[in-house]
Amino acid sequence: MKADIKRECRKQSMVSWESLKKLKTGDFEQDDPRVKCYVRCFMIKNGILNDKGQWTDLEKALQHLPKFMQESSWEIFQRCKSVSGDDPCDKAFQVAKCYVKLQPLILDFVSFV
Repeated sequence: MKADIKRECRKQSMVSWESLKKLKTGDFEQDDPRVKCYVRCFMIKNGILNDKGQWTDLEKALQHLPKFMQESSWEIFQRCKSVSGDDPCDKAFQVAKCYVKLQPLILDFVSFV
């Protein structure tokens, strides 16, 4: 993932480094709206969501993952994408939380920091 995407999302969301460090370890038990909007921005900039909150071409986005994770990641996204949220940022965060819970290995390949 490109550092400029992360920097842009940090600026846009005003998220704290402390919160990002928690995300890096898989701590999704945060209720900070800035963290949630950071995750949404991260998903948009990486082609997972569009700015209307709709899922984009997930197959294309998943190509950035190692081959051995692509199929299971597709199946997990199909299970997680319908998770509800209070607003667009919360929805993206809840989907990411669901995904990481079912595919914790993702944290070895994708860094939020």
